[in-house]
Amino acid sequence: MEEDLDLLLEKQQVYTVKQLSLIIKNEIEKLGYVYVRGEVSNAHLSHAGHFYFDLREENYTISVVLFKSRTRGLIRYPKDGEKIEVGGRLTTYEGKSQYQIIADVLVQRGIGELREAVEKLKKKLMAEGLFAEEHKKPLPLLPRRIGVVTSPHGAAIMDIIRTIRRRNSAVHIFLYPVRVQGEGAEDEIARGIEIFNRWGQVDVIIVGRGGGSFEDLMAFNTEKVARAIFASEIPVISAVGHEVDFTIADFVADLRAATPTAAAELVIKSRQELKEKLDAIEANLISMLKALINRRRREFLEAERGLRAIETRFFNILRDYDRIYERLIHSLPRSLETKRRRLSSLTLSLLRISPTSQATRKIMQLRERLTAASPSSRVAFYREKLRGFENQLSRTITISLEKREKELEKFVSQLRMLSPYSVLERGYSIVLKDKKVIKDSAQVKKGDRIEIKLHKGKLDAQVKGTWTLPIE
Repeated sequence: MEEDLDLLLEKQQVYTVKQLSLIIKNEIEKLGYVYVRGEVSNAHLSHAGHFYFDLREENYTISVVLFKSRTRGLIRYPKDGEKIEVGGRLTTYEGKSQYQIIADVLVQRGIGELREAVEKLKKKLMAEGLFAEEHKKPLPLLPRRIGVVTSPHGAAIMDIIRTIRRRNSAVHIFLYPVRVQGEGAEDEIARGIEIFNRWGQVDVIIVGRGGGSFEDLMAFNTEKVARAIFASEIPVISAVGHEVDFTIADFVADLRAATPTAAAELVIKSRQELKEKLDAIEANLISMLKALINRRRREFLEAERGLRAIETRFFNILRDYDRIYERLIHSLPRSLETKRRRLSSLTLSLLRISPTSQATRKIMQLRERLTAASPSSRVAFYREKLRGFENQLSRTITISLEKREKELEKFVSQLRMLSPYSVLERGYSIVLKDKKVIKDSAQVKKGDRIEIKLHKGKLDAQVKGTWTLPIE
């Protein structure tokens, strides 16, 4: 029996698991692009931004994945139990031989007409440029007054107030109460934004509400609210719903916050964050100042070395001129004596072999040459040449010294401007306790003796009281 079974297996095609999985994959993908309707279940958003869920009908289930690149324009992710339609490519996940749909299109049929109207409005506003980045206004670094357009009864306003008070209690919050859903809500929201702009006393506006269904958030998907946000001269933060909820207000606003709490955290920096930022700026300025001082010191030293080199060169030239002069003084008498001897010899020779007139002419020529070669003439020539060299060198040294003096005056002026004591000339002062600079009122207490350093002189004083001012 076993021999018959072995013989039968030898005659049949035996596949590996991989081969069979690939055959199944190829057969399934022959169906191409498909559209499927079903009920969402097991929906979840991965940390990478991909949306995974199952489409279910009775006891049948198909896995679907909507990659992050395909979620742009999706107003919100469907929830379990919603009826939707997807369009995509049918394939298999080879590792488990499980078939799935890689979706490109997702349509939520439960709110079909409403969603289609929102999508149509979104495309219209996008074409007009209301979503463009170049229209986004930056948030103020240290806002002192914040306007909030939301319901006075919802959790959103309490979250915003609690978060802002925790991060900076000196900030003022102004609420414009509105309805955030239902008939007329969009009119109230738009009017709140307009009122804050007309008043002009707030630095930033937060517009939003807590989470809800797609229908609940419709006030923030209206053209009236979108255009009010776009027309605002004051930066607007949209904080509507939860992190997965997207409305047209989010796309038009200067900044979108996932939640009202996140909006408050974005607009108000904590005192610790501000302190760290100021400390970083101070450290950077000190580093830049030290680098500038060191660079100017190196330039000054290089200029000083250059002047010393010029001075050394000048003295070397003078020494060379002295040597030349001494050599001339010593060599000219010997040369003159030689010329005289030669003249005497030639004179005697001419008297012996030539008439008197020829000898006379020769003697005159020799005298002229002798006069030109006399020590006084040569000395005068070289003295004049030396005077020219001295004048040229003097002009060069004068110009170089004037240039270095101007650079030095510039360096001194820059260092004086960077000096902390130059600030005292403008009416500021430095407060010290035990010779330490006081930067915070918490460093002293009532009754402490302090020293106040002014531009001219100093004052001894006693602390009568301390208080902390809000950060302006």
